[in-house]
Amino acid sequence: MASTFFLNGDFLPEEQARLGVNDLGLLRAFGIFDFFRATDGQPVFQEDHLDRFERSAQLMGLALPESRERLREIIAELIRLNPHPLLGLKLVLTGGYSPDGFAPADPNFFVIAKPFEFKNPDVGLHFMSVDHQRQLAEVKSLDYLLPIYLLRKQREIGADDVLYYKDGLVTESSRSNIFIVKDDKVITPASGMLKGITRKHILAFAGGQFEVEERDVTLAETLAADELFTTGSTKRIVPVTRVDNRPIGTGTPGPVTRKLYELFLNYEKR
Repeated sequence: MASTFFLNGDFLPEEQARLGVNDLGLLRAFGIFDFFRATDGQPVFQEDHLDRFERSAQLMGLALPESRERLREIIAELIRLNPHPLLGLKLVLTGGYSPDGFAPADPNFFVIAKPFEFKNPDVGLHFMSVDHQRQLAEVKSLDYLLPIYLLRKQREIGADDVLYYKDGLVTESSRSNIFIVKDDKVITPASGMLKGITRKHILAFAGGQFEVEERDVTLAETLAADELFTTGSTKRIVPVTRVDNRPIGTGTPGPVTRKLYELFLNYEKR
């Protein structure tokens, strides 16, 4: 079944949804996005994602062409037009068709709606550590130059993704947040990264089961952690069992990670 997208006011078949080559998102990666999912026709954490999308637009100086109410209507119609049990919705706002290829113009706004599958929560990931601080960390921008460039190196060592750190402190992965577990304490970095929606909700409920901390987390203590897991809208909670081919804890998904995953599944249904 072909997907239906939304582009600058119109619902269009995927093959007809096109932007011109002088769009600033293409020329300079100047733009923002947000991604969330709809499960069985129901958007998950929609308002949180719209809050973040609007904040990213504000921080980048981009004017949203649609009101919050209209965004809800567009999303509801895309869910209706794309009846999949697990639908991903990516909202994108770019710098528009720049007259000089540099300065922003009237933004282009589109929404991609495509089915997807979750990562297997029982299979541990392998991360590659990278000394890097993502610019404009509070903004969910289109700029993914470095992690895409690093894909070749990841494949060489059999890694699934990256673990960013700077000045000895870990921040995030390329598209997800990071948590460590030590002595049944759940710890996540407090700054230097995009604060994910899944991360927000884990912090909201995990304190009822475990001691939880938001603070600076060093690369050294991450490598010495009992468990390490990553969180995001496309993952929920997925264990990371190796970093740079070194096992984390026992090198297998740990009990705290498994417990939090089960709790999150129930929390998400509320």
